[in-house]
Amino acid sequence: MSKKLNKIILSLMILLFSMTNANAAFCSLRDPISAIQMLYEQGSEVRSIVVDITEKNRSAVKELIPFTIHQSEVGKHTLYFVYKDSKHRGFLQARSELAKWGLVEIAWAINVDRSIKGFYYQRCRSPQCNESITEHINNVIQGKSFAQLKALLSESGETLSPDGIESFKYAPSLALLTLRSALKTLAITDISWKEDIRKLSQIKGS
Repeated sequence: MSKKLNKIILSLMILLFSMTNANAAFCSLRDPISAIQMLYEQGSEVRSIVVDITEKNRSAVKELIPFTIHQSEVGKHTLYFVYKDSKHRGFLQARSELAKWGLVEIAWAINVDRSIKGFYYQRCRSPQCNESITEHINNVIQGKSFAQLKALLSESGETLSPDGIESFKYAPSLALLTLRSALKTLAITDISWKEDIRKLSQIKGS
């Protein structure tokens, strides 16, 4: 009986460890310093703010777009506030998406007005995740607001709209995944860090 009990305990520990790692993967910005260097001006600094993302937040995202963040994202997550010369320049956040080729981790840079500044793939096993395709997708979505990005999706959110098809002529499946990730990132930023952003906007010089 003791051997069976030990096996059960060991199995539960392995399962718990796997779930913890999976949850961490959905919110981890692997290297904030490298992300700043790639996506912001030299000399920029960050301040991290951790909040609890809840099921209520997931439901709020679903009210804005026809899909929502993964259930594994419920829990503590970090948004990085980026500064340069003591002035607020934007935000950094990581998001992970499930794809047929595995987990795709994306580092997102967001402008102060919550338009997209840019992104790069922290992890992507698809051969499409190369420099030219990343640049192509970046060129399409950079500077676009939530509404402008949403217009590139079909009403169901499962495919690209005619404008999206025209915009993403290369690697449309990867572009669709990235576009959905951008919309979720912008939505959850405004929903879960709303109070922190509001306080920041009241600070002179931000």
